[in-house]
Amino acid sequence: MAAAVLGVARRLRLVAAAPSLAFTRSAFVAKRRNYDQPNWFGVALAFGTSAALWAFLFKQHEDDVREYERRKAERHHKCTDCS
Repeated sequence: MAAAVLGVARRLRLVAAAPSLAFTRSAFVAKRRNYDQPNWFGVALAFGTSAALWAFLFKQHEDDVREYERRKAERHHKCTDCS
C-alpha cells in the first residue's frame, strides 16, 4: 500500500527529488566576477535605500515623540471648562 502511494506521489512530483542537481551551476549562468568595474548602480541602490530607511526612522521617531508629549500634556490638563 505504501509503495503504491509513494509511486503515485513521485509521478505527481509531490516527493522531492534527490538533491543531485540542486547544487550544480549552469555554465550559462555562472561567470567570474569582474572586480575592476564595480556595479555602481547596485552600490547606489543599496546606499540610497539605507539612507531612505534612516530618514524614515528619524521622521517616525520625531512624530512619536511629538505624540507622546501631546498626550502627556493632555493627561495633566486640569480645566473645569473642558469637563
